[in-house]
Amino acid sequence: MAEGKQIECGERMTIEHVESLHSQLESAVLENDHIELIADRVQQCDTATLQLIVNLLRTSKQQGFTVKWIKPSPAILNVAKLLGLTESLELTQHITQ
Repeated sequence: MAEGKQIECGERMTIEHVESLHSQLESAVLENDHIELIADRVQQCDTATLQLIVNLLRTSKQQGFTVKWIKPSPAILNVAKLLGLTESLELTQHITQ
């Protein structure tokens, strides 16, 4: 396995882009032991994409690879908080009161 892979989340993490993100994540999981989600530019996200990330994080625990958020945007943090997914998405350390 290679060292790590960075995935650029772009500006929109929405259902229109979930299939593309899924493909990128699937390839990254097969070839890497560490994945970084670069999420500082995200302006919109929805439940479909966050559900995909929750499943990725669960799989990472089962299969022994790591997933780390890099600068999750306020949009991601706000939607995760509204949906009660902050802990499931491993975003609690990024939330400031």
